[in-house]
Amino acid sequence: MTHGHGFWFWLVWACVIWYSTITIYVSVKGALDIKQMLRDLKEREQKRQASDAEVETRHGNDQAK
Repeated sequence: MTHGHGFWFWLVWACVIWYSTITIYVSVKGALDIKQMLRDLKEREQKRQASDAEVETRHGNDQAK
């Protein structure tokens, strides 16, 4: 290599490694966050459905009286 090319070679590779690391980190954290968000939404929906069923049951019992 000529004078100075070694510096740029290693600088480019350091940037590539840094960029790859950040990309992988963000991808993994994002996937985990999405998984948690979907789990929370499912639980919230199940609670809402249970609450709606309870209200319907009470409403049905009130009409039967």
